[in-house]
Order: sequence, then structure tokens, then C-alpha cells
Amino acid sequence: MSKKKHKQKEEQPVSRLEIPIQDDPYWKVSPLFLDSHRVGRFMAKFEKFDDEHPEWTQMLLEGIPTYYCVLGVPRGASEEEIEEAYAKKLRLSHFSRDIIEEAYEVLTDESLQNEYDELLFVFEQITKCMSKSDKKELIENHTENIQNEKDFERMRDIQPQYAQFLNIHLLGAPDLYEIIGLDPKSSFEDIKKRCETGSELFKKIYTILGDPRKREDYDFLMYFVGKFGSKENQEDRIRRTKKWEKIDRGTFEKIMIYSLDRSAEKPGERLNNIMSANQDWKLYLPPEKETFFSILGIDKNSLSGDKKEIEKIIREKYRYLEKTPKVNLAYSVLKNESQRADYIWVSENIDIFNAIKQISSEEEENVPMKNNKKGKKKKAAKKKPPSQVTFGDIERIIGNILKMTAKEKPSK
Repeated sequence: MSKKKHKQKEEQPVSRLEIPIQDDPYWKVSPLFLDSHRVGRFMAKFEKFDDEHPEWTQMLLEGIPTYYCVLGVPRGASEEEIEEAYAKKLRLSHFSRDIIEEAYEVLTDESLQNEYDELLFVFEQITKCMSKSDKKELIENHTENIQNEKDFERMRDIQPQYAQFLNIHLLGAPDLYEIIGLDPKSSFEDIKKRCETGSELFKKIYTILGDPRKREDYDFLMYFVGKFGSKENQEDRIRRTKKWEKIDRGTFEKIMIYSLDRSAEKPGERLNNIMSANQDWKLYLPPEKETFFSILGIDKNSLSGDKKEIEKIIREKYRYLEKTPKVNLAYSVLKNESQRADYIWVSENIDIFNAIKQISSEEEENVPMKNNKKGKKKKAAKKKPPSQVTFGDIERIIGNILKMTAKEKPSK
């Protein structure tokens, strides 16, 4: 092969298909070992870069991937591709926001990009005089950063499927294996036997853990939470698990089924909208004993048939009652078909939100009163006032997975 052809071959751009950008093809550590004086001119250039762009050099020396890898774009990427990658990385990434923004700033400026490319070449040259142990540590750090970002890439794809479940799990709810009482290493056959004749929740869990691909995604989700969750996150979750033990089984199963059902409407959002528009309903919803149906003396299950028949029953009951404010309110709600449907839906589901509000509050558990030596009772420890959790907050509580990544990230 001629030298000209050989040079042309070396200068061919990196194929997007042949080398995934996450593998960082532009980050290179030379396998050669040379004395520092033999790479002196490159050391001088690197020091100049260190004066002008210390954030660039520091990142490379810490094993943080190149800006191309940070954004996940190849050399020659269009501005539109860079914009799209930048927006995606801001949503969820192992790299800090500062690093992502710096990468965007450099790769969208042709002059800065050219400087940065020159630095990458210089960096490869100065690694020739690094010791074997330093190179090994540098490569290990780089490899770890790459793997962490791959984990975040995968998490970004999985998160939408499990967003509601993740919210609940971070609030202390048990994982799916705990619910069905099996080890995460259990066979598919064992999972099938445990779930197929169980409750509606068990059958719902089987649609996930009984499907190899979905189970793999779920297992990764749990691995990710364990790996990147901060110690404070984990301690807070453990503290809240005790509160879940006090929820009745029916309410617990409803909460978990909602959290696993992607096709279901967002119940928290619906409840918030209904209650925001109907503040005067609060006194007539569970756990309150009085309901709009009991006020009018109507059996909810008796309201069957067509719209006119139902309205006739409600009018007849209302006609003979004293027209007090609560009677008038009950009548105005139940005679309206859409409001009646909303009221019934809220009545049947508000137990979910009452339970989650209690779990998400910071209220301390009751402290039993004990007798002291003089026979006097000690006062129970004062409770912290519960945090103000609105219905609209329920599905947002710890919902942003970025809050789970409190583990220190690389910085400039």
C-alpha cells in the first residue's frame, strides 16, 4: 500500500455505526512509554491549554470522557444533532450539568471545537510519559465514567415505563419480588406458580416478571436505584417502609396496581383537578361517614338505568327533604351526571391518596408514654408538623429520578 493511500485510510472519519459514540473513540491513551523530554513540545502545548482552558485539561486528566462522548455525538455532527443530544442529556445523565453545558458550548463553536480537537491529540502524546500505574488508573476512571453513562442511557429509556412505580418505591413501598415473597433469582416457573392464582396485583406483577425482557428492565431499574441512590435516599426509604405496613391490604394493592399501569390515567392529576374545583366536597368523602348519597337517603347501587330514570330518583328524594345547605349541595352534585361520576370516582380512590399523603409526610410515629421512677407519666414527644402535601404533589414526590443521583458527580 502506498504512503498516500495509507494516509487517506487513516484520515477516514469514524463510522457512527462501527463505533458507538459512548465508547469514546476520540479519547486515546498511548501504549508507548517514553521519557518526558521526548514529548517536551507536547507537554508545553498541554500546559498552554491548561492556562487557557483548565476545565478541558482537568477533565481529561481525571478520566472524564471527551465532550463528544458527553453529548453522544460524532465529529461532524450537525448543529441540529448537537441541540437534540444536549436536550436529551439535560433530562438525565451521569455527567453534571456544568459538563454538559460546557460540551455544548465547545461543540457548537467551530473555533473552540478545533482547539479542543488539537488538545485531544496533544493529550494522547503526553500520556506516553505517564507511568504504567497512572495510565491504568486513568483508563479505569474513564471506563467507569463510560459505564455509568451507559447505565443512565438505559435508565432514560426505562424510566417512562416505571415512573409511577419508582415514585412509590422511593417512598418506601416494597419491590415486586418482596410483594410476591420470592427471591430476585427465582425461576420464571416459580414466579408463574406464585402469581397465576393470586390477586389482581399478583397477576399484574406476573405480566412484568413473567416476561424476560420486562423482567430484565425491572431488575436493571432496581440495580440503578441501588447503585446511584445516595445514602440519605436509602435511609429515608427504609424509614418510610414502616408506614406501609399500616396500610390495609386493599388500599395497598390499589396503589401498586395504579403505579404499574402505564395505560391508566394519572389518578393524582385527575384528583387534583376535581378537588381544586370542588373544595366543598371534602367533608363528604372517606374517611368521613356522611356522603352525598347518605344525605339524600340514596343507595348508590340503586342508581341504575338510563339518565332520566336516575335523575327522577334523585329529584324524588330531594323533594321531601329540608333544603339545608348540605342537602342542596348533595343534590346539585348528584343530579349532574359528570359531577356524580367524579364524586363516585373520588370516593372510591381517595383512600389511595390519603395513604400516600400520610406516608410522604414527615410526621413522626407516636411515642408510647412510659412511667418514670416517681410514677409520673412522661409527655409524649411532640410531633413535627406534617409537611403540606397537596393532591397534585403525590405523583411528583421524589418523582424526578435526578434527585436519586445525589451521588457526587464529576465536576470541572
